[in-house]
Parts: sequence; C-alpha cells; structure tokens
Amino acid sequence: MSLKAAIFSTTSFVFLATSSAADVTAKEIWDDWKSYMSAFGYSVDAEEVISGNTLTVNDVTMRVPMPDGAGSFAMSMSTIDFVENGDGTVNVVFPEVTPMQFAAKGPEGEAVSGSLEYTIKGMEMRASGDPSKMIYDHTAEQMSITLRTLTVDGETLPEGALKAALTVNDTSGQSVMEPGALRKISQNMRAGETNYQINFQDPDSSDGMVFNGVIETMRFSGDTSIPLSVDPENVASALRDGMSIVGGFSYTGSSTEFSVTDDSDTMGGSVGAASSEVQVRLNKDLLEYKGGSKDARFNIVGGSVPLPIVAEFGEVAFNLLMPIAKSESASDFAFGLTLGNFETSDALWAMLDSANVLPRDPATISLDLTGKAKMLVDFFDPEQMSAVEDGEAMPAELQALTLNKLLISAVGATLSGTGDFTFDNSDTESFDGFPKPTGGIDLSLIGGNGLMDKLVQMGLLPQEQAMGARMMMGLFARPGEGEDSLTSKIEINAEGHILANGQRIQ
Repeated sequence: MSLKAAIFSTTSFVFLATSSAADVTAKEIWDDWKSYMSAFGYSVDAEEVISGNTLTVNDVTMRVPMPDGAGSFAMSMSTIDFVENGDGTVNVVFPEVTPMQFAAKGPEGEAVSGSLEYTIKGMEMRASGDPSKMIYDHTAEQMSITLRTLTVDGETLPEGALKAALTVNDTSGQSVMEPGALRKISQNMRAGETNYQINFQDPDSSDGMVFNGVIETMRFSGDTSIPLSVDPENVASALRDGMSIVGGFSYTGSSTEFSVTDDSDTMGGSVGAASSEVQVRLNKDLLEYKGGSKDARFNIVGGSVPLPIVAEFGEVAFNLLMPIAKSESASDFAFGLTLGNFETSDALWAMLDSANVLPRDPATISLDLTGKAKMLVDFFDPEQMSAVEDGEAMPAELQALTLNKLLISAVGATLSGTGDFTFDNSDTESFDGFPKPTGGIDLSLIGGNGLMDKLVQMGLLPQEQAMGARMMMGLFARPGEGEDSLTSKIEINAEGHILANGQRIQ
C-alpha cells in the first residue's frame, strides 16, 4: 500500500462512539459527515427527508477523482436513517446491503470499472456528544465487501473468473471526533475472525491464482489530526497545515494459502504468523514505522522449485525513523532489522550439507543503526524529490552514525559489533566524494576458523582460499578471550588514517 493510501485508510474508520450527557441532533451528525468527506475531495449528493424524529438520507452518492486523472471512485447507498432517541443521542441505521461502483484507469491506461457489494449484519451504532465533540460507538456481527463485476476496456470478466471478498466478524469500536480548523479523531477498533480471498481463473486458459487467508483477531487504535482540506497529491502541504497520525495495528493467528498456475505448472504455499503488529507516526517533522511478527513461517512447493522451501522465524522485526522536513539543524534517524531464530527444512539442509557437517542451530541476523542527518529537501514535496531523483540535489547530510548492534549468528559462527562515527560534510575529497568520517567500530568473531574448516571439508571452500582468508584475519584481527575467538577495532582518525587495532593500514 502506498503512503497516500495508508494515510486515507488510517483516517477513514470514523463512524464509531460512546454515550454522553450532551445533546447532538441527526442533522448535526449528517452535516459533519459531509464536511469530513469534503475535506478529502469527495462530492456528496443525497436527498434529505425529515419525518418526526428521523432524518432519512436517500440515494447517497459520494464521488472522488483518482490521482493523476485516473478516473474516479464512487460509492452509492440507498438509504441511511439518523434516528433521534430523545435523550441527546442518535442511532445511525445503514442498509444491510450497499452497492458501490468504481471507475479508473489501469497502469497502462486501460479503462477499468466495476461494482462492489458492502454487507453489514447485526450492526448497532449510536452517536452522542455535541457538535464540538461527537462520540460514536458501534458493534456488528459481520461486515463484508465482495467484488461483483469487473470490466476492462469494455470487456466484462465472465462470472466466476474473479472472486475477491473480505469478511470481518464481531467488530466493535469507538471514535471521538472534534471538528474544527484541525479536526481531531481518536479511534479504537476490535474485530474477531477475518477471512479474505482473491481467486482468478483465466477464461481462455488454465492459468489462474488462488489466495485464501484468515486472521483470528485484529485491533486498531490511533489519533489523527486533519486540516479542513486535504489534497492526497500534496501531502507536504497537509503536513505543514497540521496533519498528523499516530496509530497502531495488530493481529493474531494469521494464515494465507496460495497457488499460482502458469501453463499447467502450479506453484503453491502458505505464509502466516502467531502475532504481528505495525505502528506509524507521521507529522510535519518525521516519519516512523515499526513492527514485527512472532513465530512467522512460509513455505513454497511446486512450479520451478525443485523441492519444498520452508522457512520459520521466531521473530521478525523492523523499525524506521527519518526526518522529512528541510531544516538547518540535524535530526535523529534510525533503522533496525531483525530476522531471529531462522530455521528451515532438513530437505534443504541436505542439498547443501548431505553429510551433516554444519551445525543446524537457528540463525539470527540483527542490525540496529541510529544517527543524525540534516534534511536538505522536503521529503513529500514532489518537485524537490524530483530534483533528487534526477541527481540535481542531495536529500540530506549525514552527520553522525552509531552502530548499536550488529549480530550475525549462523552455522556455528557469530559475528557481532558496535561502532560510532561522525562525518565532516565540508571534506568530501578525502574519501572520494563521501563526507570524511571519524570514529571506530569494534568487531568480534567467534567460530570463524571452525566454520572455514567445515567449508573446506565440504569442498565448498578451496584450501588455498581458506589460507588467504586466515592471513587477512591475522592482519585485521587479534585473538580474543575464548577459543576460536577474534576481535578487531577499526578506526578512522582525525587525519583520515585508517587503523586496525592501533596499526595504520591506510
């Protein structure tokens, strides 16, 4: 999903709530909905009828142009009722089935259109509060969206050629919306079992694909601030006007099975995790993503794959923090990645190591970097980033970099390290166009010689290459405290000299 799509999706779950002692009317609720949709460029057309304590909105149509002139998206609803309860609260009643239509241009300029069906079962929604702070809560037994038709360049796919559906069970949530020059939205949502499928069968051949998945539970929470008007094509402007997002999404028990058939050759597999989460923070100064999965797994079999590929990870984690606004001062950045406790099948091990020479303990790769950089452009400004892509401008100046953790542990050997550098951007000659670094890195290798012995035994590493590698390690490293242990300290001093364990090598 693109960042623009993620921003819109994060701010779209807004029709939620709890009770309040203040009063809100049906007309105030409906007017605020229209105002909210208009902020994102939607035009809203409907017929409004008031009868007693009920505002009925008929033939609702919402349209929004797609980016870069790629058609439009439209959603239509037959009826929405806003029923005043006499205690300052309003019940919102949707039809059980809502048809939706869309039209756009494909990646190669082809005309794409179709219809969707949105179904809600057992939904209850109540709005409360007052016009300055509207509170919603809702529950539903089931919510689903299903693709009904798809037409490409005037040709409609036959029935059954493409099936796409998403079903979410046992949903509940709460949202607090505070309209104003900067609309504030605080949200929480929970869901039970979620099922999804994308199945395609080429009408003219045996080619096709199948994706079927399930998620046991989901949770979402977030706080969003939105200006009165948002241009999805100009995120930089919206951020300068105060747009911000802080939120998180988590789920448990995910599993997806898939198969792809091409010229009667079928490849299939599955992917899943015990639990996963993603968190995002975005404002005018920074962008931050972080998340991970526990007990992640995937396997692939068939097709051009000679034997099943199996991979299991005890932990997969990532984090990214970056400044996004042009500035005269440096800001923090970070990057981290962990692939922890990796294991694979004995069949794959047997292809590489049939004699069982190498240790098969779980492998781990982990990297943790932080630092400071001065942004020279606004990251979300299209013109400035175009200049970067064309090589006309530099995106940032690197001023400091810290290696908090480096860990590679596999096949009986472990490499670890930490380090710290600063950079002089006024000197780009000493290191061939790169800012001059000053600092050092400490490295430790345990089991390196033993691993080379095993690779020689397996015939994967010629003896003469192993001897050369040992000579190099002798130049750059020294014995550590334990058996088959080496340490090395690589430094770059203020004069630009490179030293290994205190000895100048350049």
